[in-house]
Amino acid sequence: MDKHEMLARTFGGRRPTARPASARPQEAPARPAPESPARPEVLEIDLEPGEAAYLRRSSLLLADGPFALRTQRVASRRLPILGLFSGQNLWANRFEAQDGALRLVAGRDYHGEVRNLKIAPDRPVAIKPALYLGHRGDLSFTVQRMAKREFWTMTRVTGTGTVHLKVPGRTLVRPLADNEVVVDTNSVAAVTGPFTAHGRVLTTNQYLRAGEAENVRLSGSGEVWLQSERPPQASGGGGILGSLLEIFT
Repeated sequence: MDKHEMLARTFGGRRPTARPASARPQEAPARPAPESPARPEVLEIDLEPGEAAYLRRSSLLLADGPFALRTQRVASRRLPILGLFSGQNLWANRFEAQDGALRLVAGRDYHGEVRNLKIAPDRPVAIKPALYLGHRGDLSFTVQRMAKREFWTMTRVTGTGTVHLKVPGRTLVRPLADNEVVVDTNSVAAVTGPFTAHGRVLTTNQYLRAGEAENVRLSGSGEVWLQSERPPQASGGGGILGSLLEIFT
């Protein structure tokens, strides 16, 4: 018995026929993974007459509408010399809409995403001043040392309003929930809520071998916001005059 007769008996005297391609079961196309919404790279603020907003000095890209302008330092320092060594002299331009609506667009000269942090009396926030882009509301900014046994300074923001940051790269938000974590202070963009930080995480020998020299143990009830890329220089811009303003004021 040849193979043709065997096939004929198996299929009742009929030779098997191949099903057309249209009749073959089709695999469902794979669904693309959902993409997280893109974060804006510039800050846009709309103001009505009489309303005001602050933008970091030298960050304005567009002002559409009449406005009044005043430049002022928004961060105070507990020690005058602290801002010189920490680079945390925050200067901002106050824009107030005049005789019509005003649209402001601001940005920084590096890739990143604009993040908005809500500030409330029971929710203070500590920010890296190099990332400050602007703010609205009744807010106070104070330069403070944040960690014990480590010279780590940030700017604490209190009051009621919103502070806008331009975070380099992507932002990782990690709830603290009273759990102690170790973070690189160079990568911390902001910390929300009350927290404590302690330095000297590793021994001297570990520091030398691992290259992890600027870490702190962080715990609190809020969140820590980490950036995926190194921050830019803390300078507020404005060329040579701006640099002198940062140093001597």
